[in-house]
Amino acid sequence: MARRLIPILFLAALCAGPARAAENFVEPWREGEHFHTLPVPVATGNEGVTVTEFFSYACIHCFEFDAELREWEERQGDDVTFERVPAVFSRPWMLYAQAYYVARACDVLDATHTAFFRAIHLERRRFASPRDVADFYAATVADADLPEGSCSTRDEFLEAFDSFGVSAAVQQSMARGRAYQANGVPAMIVEGTWRTDGRSAGSNAAMLDVVDFLVRRAKAGENAGS
Repeated sequence: MARRLIPILFLAALCAGPARAAENFVEPWREGEHFHTLPVPVATGNEGVTVTEFFSYACIHCFEFDAELREWEERQGDDVTFERVPAVFSRPWMLYAQAYYVARACDVLDATHTAFFRAIHLERRRFASPRDVADFYAATVADADLPEGSCSTRDEFLEAFDSFGVSAAVQQSMARGRAYQANGVPAMIVEGTWRTDGRSAGSNAAMLDVVDFLVRRAKAGENAGS
């Protein structure tokens, strides 16, 4: 009985070995189909691997994707830096980009980010001017536990809208958007080198799978921009 069993186990090992190897090393994501390499890499300036969401508060798909993206961010280690870059595809989107950078400059992004999304897409509120956004931010953070030095009043938010820092950030955002060569949002850029989106990946959920693959690729030293 033992003599018959050894050859069977040996054959089973031979069959299982190549299958496991293929499972470990063959990825389903293909360049030019599920993700694209940028012709000119965009410098990130961060240690580790940088993952960027190209988004807009005006985009309903970005709003629907945001909760899933936040869960993904929480799973990342210290060697992955996540950031957002607002898209400016039209004049109204310029205001939303300014709103993002005002919240960041005022250190209230955690308190306002989801609330601003919800106001636009669930409450159907219209924001036509910096004054509208400043009023909303002031009301949103009124009872929030904010870091010391954060903006909390309408006038402080309006002052941030007029600041050089916010203006420069929006201009840089527009330049990065052109470099990303993205035709829509949300899109994800890994290490300033590879871009993917829901259409290329098959869905927004699959887009995060592609991002995970590209993060592993970047960690393995395959970043074309390094």
